[in-house]
Amino acid sequence: MKRLKGFGGFIWPLLGSAILWALIGLVSGKFTAAQFYTCAKLSTFAMLLGLAQMTVVTSGDGAIDLSQVYSLTLCAFVACHFMVIHTVLGLFMAILAGCLCGLANGLINGFFRVPAMITTLATGYILFSVNLVSAPFLKTLPNPAFVDFINTNIGGISMLTFIVVLAALLLALLLYGTPYGKRLHAVGQNRTAAACAGIPVRTVVISAFTLAGGLTGLAGALCGAFIGGAFQDMGSTYFLPSVAATFVGGTAASGGRSNVAGVCLGALMMSFMSMFLNTANLSPGVQRFIQGLFLVCILIASASGGGRAGKRRRGAAQAA
Repeated sequence: MKRLKGFGGFIWPLLGSAILWALIGLVSGKFTAAQFYTCAKLSTFAMLLGLAQMTVVTSGDGAIDLSQVYSLTLCAFVACHFMVIHTVLGLFMAILAGCLCGLANGLINGFFRVPAMITTLATGYILFSVNLVSAPFLKTLPNPAFVDFINTNIGGISMLTFIVVLAALLLALLLYGTPYGKRLHAVGQNRTAAACAGIPVRTVVISAFTLAGGLTGLAGALCGAFIGGAFQDMGSTYFLPSVAATFVGGTAASGGRSNVAGVCLGALMMSFMSMFLNTANLSPGVQRFIQGLFLVCILIASASGGGRAGKRRRGAAQAA
């Protein structure tokens, strides 16, 4: 068990994906690489949202972003609207819109000390209203050239998968290879201690929300193109799997610990789970129940692990 913990948490979603893939093969009578490629493609949106959620949660203080569903929808509308002018412009505007949504969450949380859960819940309702009011005036169909691009397959692997893997690699480089990443993890472990060490806690937290918003914006642009357009609550399908991927991948609910590879594999595992439940011909209600129960178990395990880590950090601080 200790050796498995040394793998940083991604071993569990990796094993889960392998087991579910095997179960899919047993139930369907087929065991093919196409099943893996399909799950990898379908997991891309939950993967991006999970990476965004991981960034927020890592900032600590119980932070979580509940506005992702509505932010993704708004960004999809923005992408479809501006891609009529140019594909790159639409993609840029979608990411910018997501960054602005994240920035608003970060400013409210950072300057007014409103808990992130309440902040993002409130801004989510505001974004939902914005979507309702603005939808009739925005283009809702994606750019055909962009649709063809993301649906391109290279060696059986979707271009969507390549895009998300590239985004994950860049995020990993930022979090684990730059001073900012070290500051974010330090802030997530103990904001008071980080402030005493001279780290600009408020700036780090706000930038974490902004970065997460940008990833959500990218997810919105890709999702709008993949499913054929933007519509209300289009992000609700991916929110629960993304939260599950965040914590099953080794992100500490208490903050201060992230795992990019683990979150990506966690999203893949949730995609395999969805495929298995569909192959088993279970109703949508039963599928949501199983996924929700699975998420509750993950949160309990993550919270208990984070609580023990927090006690160890406090004990070490008192000893010092």
